[in-house]
Amino acid sequence: MRVNAAISQEKMAKKLDCDRKTIINYELGVSDIRSKQLFMWLVYCKIDSGSLLNEIKQIRDQVNSTKTSRLQDEEQ
Repeated sequence: MRVNAAISQEKMAKKLDCDRKTIINYELGVSDIRSKQLFMWLVYCKIDSGSLLNEIKQIRDQVNSTKTSRLQDEEQ
């Protein structure tokens, strides 16, 4: 997202009021980003958070559906 928005790690760090190493850790999955910072990140990258949340919901529903199907198959 950040790269596609042409925002450097340094600029994102300034926008989120943290250091560049924190941005690197977020991107590598070393650290979890706080929800407030995540929404700020989305705004800076011009990502529609509503659409993103809908996509997450759809993925979650698909995963839950797959789990339910597997459980039913195992019971038979």
